[in-house]
Amino acid sequence: MKSLTAILGVKTLFHTVAGIALLSAANSYAAVSQSPLSLTTGVPPNMLLTLDDSGSMRWGFAPDGLSTESATRRAKSSAYNPIYYNPAATYDAPVVFDAAGNEQQLATSFTQAWHNGFRTTVGSTNLSGAGYRVAWDVPITTVPGSTSYNYGDVSNYAQPTGTVSRLADNPSADFSATVGLGTLFATQATSPGGIQFTITPILIGVLGCTAVASYPGVFSGLTADCSRTATGYTATLVRRAVPAYYYIYDSSRASNCNAGNDSCYALRFVVSGEQANFANWYSFYRNRALSTISAAALAFYNLSPSVRLSWQGLGRCTTFDGSDTTYCRNNAFKAYTPAHKGQLYAWLQNIAFDQSTYLPAAMKRAGEFYRTTTPWQAFPNAAGTNTTQNTYACRASYHIMMTDGQWNEAASAPSNFRHDAATFTLPDGRAFTQRAPYYDSTANTLADLAMHYWASDLNPNLSNDITAYIPYKTGDTTTDYWDPRNDPATWQHMTNFTMGLGLTQSLTQSNIPWGGSTFAGSGYAALAAGTAWPAAAANATDANVYDLWHAAINSRGEFFSVDSPDAMVQAFADILSRIADRKSSAARPAINSGQVSSDESSTQTVSYQTSYASDDNWSGDVKRFEKRWNSVTNTIDTVEVWSAKTKVPAWSQRRIKIASPASINTSGLQDFNATNAALSLYSGSTLLAYLTRNPENGLTDTLAASRVDYLRGNRTGEGTTFRRRSGLLGDFYSSSPAVVSGARYLEQFSNRLEGNTAYTTFKASIANRTPRIYVGGNAGMLHGFNALTGVEEFAFIPSSVFPKLNKLTGSNYSHEFYVDGSPVVADVYDGTTRQWRTILVGTLKGGGKSIFALDVTTPGSEKLLWQFDENSITAANAVKMGYSFSQPTIARLHNGKWAVVFGNGYESAGNTNGKAALFVLDAMQGTVLRSLEVQGTSGIANGLSTPKLADYNADGVADYAYAGDLQGNMWRFDLLRSNRNNTSPFTTADDAAAAASEFKVGFGGNPLFKASADNAGTQRQPITSAPSLVAHPTGTGYMVVFGTGRFFDSDDKDGDKSMPQSVYGIWDKQTLGEVANNPSINRNNLQQQSITNTVTATTTDGANRQARVISNNSVRWQASTSGGSTLPAQNGWYLNLVQSDGEMVVENMSQLGRTLFFQSLTPNSDPCGDGASSWTYAINPFTGGRTSQRAFNYTPSSLNSGTGTSIVSAVRQDGEGGGTLAQNPDNSYQYCTGQECITVYPDPSSIGRQSWRRVEERE
Repeated sequence: MKSLTAILGVKTLFHTVAGIALLSAANSYAAVSQSPLSLTTGVPPNMLLTLDDSGSMRWGFAPDGLSTESATRRAKSSAYNPIYYNPAATYDAPVVFDAAGNEQQLATSFTQAWHNGFRTTVGSTNLSGAGYRVAWDVPITTVPGSTSYNYGDVSNYAQPTGTVSRLADNPSADFSATVGLGTLFATQATSPGGIQFTITPILIGVLGCTAVASYPGVFSGLTADCSRTATGYTATLVRRAVPAYYYIYDSSRASNCNAGNDSCYALRFVVSGEQANFANWYSFYRNRALSTISAAALAFYNLSPSVRLSWQGLGRCTTFDGSDTTYCRNNAFKAYTPAHKGQLYAWLQNIAFDQSTYLPAAMKRAGEFYRTTTPWQAFPNAAGTNTTQNTYACRASYHIMMTDGQWNEAASAPSNFRHDAATFTLPDGRAFTQRAPYYDSTANTLADLAMHYWASDLNPNLSNDITAYIPYKTGDTTTDYWDPRNDPATWQHMTNFTMGLGLTQSLTQSNIPWGGSTFAGSGYAALAAGTAWPAAAANATDANVYDLWHAAINSRGEFFSVDSPDAMVQAFADILSRIADRKSSAARPAINSGQVSSDESSTQTVSYQTSYASDDNWSGDVKRFEKRWNSVTNTIDTVEVWSAKTKVPAWSQRRIKIASPASINTSGLQDFNATNAALSLYSGSTLLAYLTRNPENGLTDTLAASRVDYLRGNRTGEGTTFRRRSGLLGDFYSSSPAVVSGARYLEQFSNRLEGNTAYTTFKASIANRTPRIYVGGNAGMLHGFNALTGVEEFAFIPSSVFPKLNKLTGSNYSHEFYVDGSPVVADVYDGTTRQWRTILVGTLKGGGKSIFALDVTTPGSEKLLWQFDENSITAANAVKMGYSFSQPTIARLHNGKWAVVFGNGYESAGNTNGKAALFVLDAMQGTVLRSLEVQGTSGIANGLSTPKLADYNADGVADYAYAGDLQGNMWRFDLLRSNRNNTSPFTTADDAAAAASEFKVGFGGNPLFKASADNAGTQRQPITSAPSLVAHPTGTGYMVVFGTGRFFDSDDKDGDKSMPQSVYGIWDKQTLGEVANNPSINRNNLQQQSITNTVTATTTDGANRQARVISNNSVRWQASTSGGSTLPAQNGWYLNLVQSDGEMVVENMSQLGRTLFFQSLTPNSDPCGDGASSWTYAINPFTGGRTSQRAFNYTPSSLNSGTGTSIVSAVRQDGEGGGTLAQNPDNSYQYCTGQECITVYPDPSSIGRQSWRRVEERE
């Protein structure tokens, strides 16, 4: 049994476009965002609601053709009359809101069932006794008067008691019985329905009879009408109030059963277990009007308060300005605040339902309202200042129209009527001509009005910035444009979602039958192929129902034909879901989210490109590209070799793995199927148990096995039971591919490192290993693709995403991250087996608080080594694992083991205690070798970011790790034995397992540097990317270069404009062994660089791009004397980014010779623009200033612009997710983002082989 509330599920539009209250970034996290912050913010949509208030809404039956069948059994069965009580449905009492927006739960009962559950003043009845009458045509707002039956005038009012003109007879076959005239005493007779009548003849005076009725276990002693005829005595309850009942269809009751055969229905009286449900149906759903009010009340319960809304009826309430307080209850168009919500619910509960079906006039009013200035204002009819700047051009506008009948009066034509039989130019320049399925030859229809308000620019003063909605793509833009399932309109327009109640039987023309949904079945296919629409006209019948369907198609919306209360609740939920799916937080087409060059190829001619398409159901793809020399054109061509989304195996053939209990499979992995899902545990529950939860409502169901198949790729049920997918690969947002083919290290170097020849053996064993690329995706899996063919050969679902895997199947899916981190691959020596293995370490980033390791040495024989999550460290006050934003490094350490080193991430349990930690795990076992905790400011949220490891003497063993935290501290961790002699602090001679306990936080537990935008250190700047390490030009120590900023929480969307973010270069002079003293470096003793100009720069071929010039101030590495004053030595430099833009650095840097490249991110405060833009910088890492030679193929277009130089230090470059340096076959270089590559140049003095050199120590 399905609850009508459950049908609504998560109530999709609900808060997807709501504003998010900002929390203090310094004191707490808002929440790790579960959708890309770099997407367009969008603005809340406009919405108009039109409800039918015609007299036919009082009817307790559907379709209209049942009006003459009120006395039949079938009229009281939901199998024939879908409005009637359905014992298989759960009818929920709605919630309403008062004038202040306070919630009120409505209720009724079987013994006091309200005639109108929304207006208890109308009265009640006892459904358990002689209190139930079948309502056929009942107004719901008037108090009952006298009782009567009258079937002649369908316009008469009716009430269950009182003035009643349209009540239905109780079926005489079951509610009557007859005995013969020979009866002299009280005699019993039983009707076919099982009602027992006791009939007592009256033999003295006026001949007649009396009768009482009973039904075993339900009622007894009920007075019945009794009459004497020429043949006998008849007792009847046909026009008496009786206990509540219904009929069920039973095909076994007759040999020729069909829905129209009354012999096939069996009487059922309502018993105790269903009395509450029946009472809810009686009070809230028993006719079209009550069903509509209840469905709307349920649907709009959780609508986002930022959506802007007004409403109207067909004959009463015909304005949107709030001037009609009698019928509209102050419907002035405004945001859906609690008070406005109360006004909507007041209107719903007071609709009279006594008008005609003036649909065209209502459609025209809605369209004309969108021509006014009000719906485009930022604060319509509300406090706030409306300006040109906050009149956003990307605001979508929708109209929801619900009716139970055919329209019966046309509206006057609007000016410059763009009807579907006309020829005109659309606002984007495309020509509209008569084409299917839009065109028909009938004039002035509802569909014509829908076309007009879709095809017209409703606000020509605004730019055309509505986000096109193109979920159905063929690759041909013209075909996609005219596909009515897509809405390509970027101008201000109105999209209609129409709903017909009780009208499905009017959609049965043989050549164009209704297929169950707007674009389904042979009927739609025929219309799309050119079959003519029926000719709609005033007072027409079936053709005007088709006109509702046609209107939805013309305006790129959808039509819903429903016949029952539960179907109406579902339709309202689906409409709001469809509107939300059109992504007011607007989506973008395929975005290339990352690129990696093959690290197995010295020529670097192969690259792999990931992408995601948020406007295509969050689909993703991975492509392989090869750069090839074209000898004809003497250019380098980039050729696409394969696309992984076209190479996914059949769902039953995919090798998708989950964790296996050790007792079942020594590899730690097992196939992902329903049987094994019942064995794989996470946090006390099995994966199968998590998949039994319906993501729409959180309730348990029986679809777990089907969800397993869906996640494997089975397309059955998509678009109905489960979410429709455009492809089987989810979006690839943050994860960059990792390439695995041959040996990764130099043979002799690796043998020397471990003191044996094991790497020689290992290298030979994998020489012909099938190359793979691994990448994490947001369909819940790490994927392994054959690098040569693109075929998916392996996938793994980390256990920590089990609890939310079910969400991927929900039709109301709202994006979440799953396996969003970039995998890291390394060859690792296993000291236990004395063998080398290739391992992969994966993270989830915003998808969860977990990290995992796989042995991927042999394709087809993968092993799960370990999983580490927030529950892995159990000590009460220890730092726990947070969201795994920190990218791990796999390294050989001085304990003689290979380890995985990473920061604890963000939003871990207890994160506001100011602590963070560097975790050091055994690479093969996953055991914690060391947790190096750092203490920031208590009471402020903290977490450690991606570390950078340093091998000081190039012996293959890591000596230091550097990492920043959310409080702006840059920490150094000494991964060394204690008390080493400074002449040989990095020797591996005494490496041993015990060394791990000697690893420590550098500088006596103090940070190397505290990043702050002010000299006083009060404006702390978070560090969320890895530092870059560059040997200092003096030969002493490292330059630790890093940027500041954060862009992962919901409240990071607009950036922090209260202070600038910066890029720092800090000199760590003390790099010969462990150091206990604090270096005491602050902003005061750093050299400042600055952005001096923003200019237009030009390439040699005339291409233009925005560019920036930065200063080139020298850094004073030693104290000096000037003018008699001693100038102290400086410990580095800093460069402030543009504060007013909220510019920040959140991605890792790349070094090419003596030039450091990095990408900054600038959030876009315009909700209609791209969510973020990027600048690519090239700086001198030693000074933080501009490079001495050109790094970009751009020069300022005018040297008189005040730059004083021909060198630009930054260019605006499309793309997100950081950049990658790539080398072409001709040895030229490019810096590539997800969207484009630009030519870059290394410093001429650094071209050639780069080698390590000894870095001298300076105290």
